Amino acid sequence: MADMSPPTRVLGVTLLHKCNFKCAHCGYLYVDDSEDHAIKPGYRMTWEQIRRLIADCNSIRNERFGFVLNGGEPTLWEEGDLKFMDVLLAVAAGGINPSYNTNGSYFVDYDQCYDFFHRYSEEAKIQLKTFVSMDKFHDNYDREKGRADSLDNIVKVLAEMPEDRRGMHRIHVVTIITTDPDSYLPVGMKEYYGARGVTFGDFPMQPIGRAKNLMDEMPDSEEFFKNMPPPPKDSGGYPIGSLIGEDYIRHGKKVAKLGNLKELIARAAAGV
Repeated sequence: MADMSPPTRVLGVTLLHKCNFKCAHCGYLYVDDSEDHAIKPGYRMTWEQIRRLIADCNSIRNERFGFVLNGGEPTLWEEGDLKFMDVLLAVAAGGINPSYNTNGSYFVDYDQCYDFFHRYSEEAKIQLKTFVSMDKFHDNYDREKGRADSLDNIVKVLAEMPEDRRGMHRIHVVTIITTDPDSYLPVGMKEYYGARGVTFGDFPMQPIGRAKNLMDEMPDSEEFFKNMPPPPKDSGGYPIGSLIGEDYIRHGKKVAKLGNLKELIARAAAGV
C-alpha cells in the first residue's frame, strides 16, 4: 500500500536545464541563458549530488521531506545508464515524497508510459505525484477533440492496474491561464479525464522568464488568489526554498551549500 503521509517540509529540486519544448510563457529558472536566470545551458544535477541531497534530508530527525523535481523537463534527466525513474525510486527509497512537473511528452509513447508507471508502483512504497503542464502554450493536447495522447495513455495504464498499485499514483494537470478565455482547458476535457481520476488546477501566468514578453495577457494574480485561504504554517510549502546544483536557494539568494541542510534549518528556526 502507498505511504500517504504528508511531508513536513517541501524542497524544489532543479534537475536540469534541458527541455524539448519552447513555450512562450515559460517562467522556470532554466529559460534561455539570460543573466537573471540561475540555470544555464548544460546544467544538470549529478547522481552524486542527488544522493548527497537525500542523505542531507535524512540527517534531520522528526522531519519528512517532499521533493518537487523540476527542470527543464525532468523526464529527460539521465546519467550513464541511470534515468529519471532511478531518481524517483532513490528519492522514495530515502523516505522522501516525490513529485515532479512535466510537459507529458514522455508519456505519448504508450510502452514508455506503461513501463514508467508500472515500475514505480512495483518498486516504491511512497505515492508519486505527477503534475502535467497543459495549456494553450503547450502543443500537447487536441483542443477540438478535448484529448491528450499523454493523458489517454496514463489513464489507460492506471485503469488496468490492480487497485493497490493504482493508488501509488496521483495525476494532476496544471493550466497556466491568461486574460485570454482560450487559455482555459475545454470543460468537456476536464470532465472526461476528471471522471477517470485526473484532477485539474488553474494558475495565473507570472511576469517571469519568457512570460515577460506577454504582459498584455498577464492576469491579475492578486484578484485570482485573494479568495484562497493561506496555507497552515506547518503545512510544508517551501520553507527551505530550492536546490540548484550545490546551492540551496531561498528568495533568489544562496543560503547554504549542499550538505549543510541541518545548519540551514537550525538558522531558520532561530530566525537568523
